[in-house]
Amino acid sequence: MSLLDSIKNIGASANSEQFTLCMQRALSVVRDAVVLVDGRGTIQFLNQNAENLLKCKQRSVLGKNFFSLYSLLDSKTQRPVENMLAGVQAPFAEDYLLVVSQYQELSTNIQISPVNFLDNHPDRLSYALVIQDTSEKKILESKLNYLDNYDASTRLPNRKSVEITLKHALSDVRKHSATHVFCYISIDKIKNVTDSAGHTAGDALITKISEILREYVKSSRDVVARVSNDDFAILYREKEPGPALELIKEIRKRIADYQFAWQGNKYQVSASIGILLVNKKTCTSASQILSDADIASRIAREKGGNRTFIFHPTDDDVVARKGDITWVRRIRNAITNNMFRLFSQPIHPLAVDKESIPFFHYETLIRLFDENGKQVPPDEFLPSAEQQGMMMDIDKWVVSEALRNLKKITQKKPLPVFSINLSWQSINEPQFLDFVLREIQSSGVNPHMICFEVTESVAMNNIDLAMKFIQSLKDLGCSFSLDDFGTGVSSYGYLRDLPVDYLKIDGIFVKDLETDPVSQEMVRSINQVGHVMGLEVIAEYVENDEIIRILNEIGVDYGQGYGISRPLPMEDVVRTHQG
Repeated sequence: MSLLDSIKNIGASANSEQFTLCMQRALSVVRDAVVLVDGRGTIQFLNQNAENLLKCKQRSVLGKNFFSLYSLLDSKTQRPVENMLAGVQAPFAEDYLLVVSQYQELSTNIQISPVNFLDNHPDRLSYALVIQDTSEKKILESKLNYLDNYDASTRLPNRKSVEITLKHALSDVRKHSATHVFCYISIDKIKNVTDSAGHTAGDALITKISEILREYVKSSRDVVARVSNDDFAILYREKEPGPALELIKEIRKRIADYQFAWQGNKYQVSASIGILLVNKKTCTSASQILSDADIASRIAREKGGNRTFIFHPTDDDVVARKGDITWVRRIRNAITNNMFRLFSQPIHPLAVDKESIPFFHYETLIRLFDENGKQVPPDEFLPSAEQQGMMMDIDKWVVSEALRNLKKITQKKPLPVFSINLSWQSINEPQFLDFVLREIQSSGVNPHMICFEVTESVAMNNIDLAMKFIQSLKDLGCSFSLDDFGTGVSSYGYLRDLPVDYLKIDGIFVKDLETDPVSQEMVRSINQVGHVMGLEVIAEYVENDEIIRILNEIGVDYGQGYGISRPLPMEDVVRTHQG
């Protein structure tokens, strides 16, 4: 029997006192607030949850008009809703703002259902209002939407937001023959700052650069954004190239002249800026515009940095950069001659009672060393490998080399877990899944020791392939981690469908926890989403004890960063799990 049928039966067979008692018993187990009113809105009954939500006692509101005590506003227009019971003959539900008091408005979903206590007795027609408080859900959705479109550190639009803006700009080009100027700004020498003064100093510098760039965006139609760790972009809409180039020249000079002070030391950086004219001749896609402008900025950096380069598809440098035969050769040589090395960075529980236990969970990281034994930063060779379609070759090497090391592990309790990063190019190739399954089975390594990491953008690139890939390896016993959560595409709706075990909060939300309340709320929200979905949550960029304390207070399960341990050679880590 339904709730409304129960109410009907109670009303048909009970006097006033019995009615109230029976209703209290019947609705005591209902989690939502329930208010019963007659056709004029007079309150006949409300349950305990309704008393709590409306901040009243039943005895003080019985016989009073519900709509006089509480106002309902349309959730979209915020205009008062009038005569909402008129003509209601069947149950329906709508979102409303419920004004409880002068100081409190609640986002609610209200289901309104007519209840005829005595059949064919219109005078006894009542209405059950089942009220769900959706305020917390709305707040969480708002936070997640912010995470989805803005960089949490600089408060600038992120890459996804820029792509949307570029799509609108391309529409203007097609419809109105508009001309826009897009520039991709890559900050030179920032690694010198982070290596010397740490990530906190690097983050402070990035924030200052974002403030400088804001000064050169005056029109509300223009956009400045942070598109990756050290890269920014500006779109000057419907601006002639001449004036835009003058502004870009000023930006480059301003950044080069700026001296960044940190703990008594001063640092200078510069900018390599790629420029792309967006017009009918170059009208392609938003992703292609970003890619071409990025190439132009890289060429500017290769020419010495602190300069601009205007993209043209037939330019010799552009053709060479897109071909990039040099990097193809170097990467192939590195794979053939084992010039890559694997490192392992611990991922450790943050709970106080577990902080002293030995490390047992790690992320596997790849490093390239040149002929002189000097380390090549990953951001120098990985973009080229991706552009040249070589990521699957690298991923295959990593999987094989990791399994070669894991075969040496004899420890069973606790069983060590090593995460391996995978690219979208690999997951998009069905043959790669076959390769991984063969390698694991032939190695004899316990699959429960292996956790594969994919970024949310990789998972969303082809959701069907990603689902098949993940499920096939989970059936074998492997686990999965969703990396860089909150910085890519709108994956919140897909998260419940992806059978992952861990959710990694991107470091940009973690690094400012000590000083930024907004970052704390972002981390709190993502942690809540992960735990609601039954996932264990890992925070990256854990740099010090204070960040560990805050994360532990929030309830994040694991941390990863220099505040816990630097990456260690994998062979050294494996030795700690032997015997």
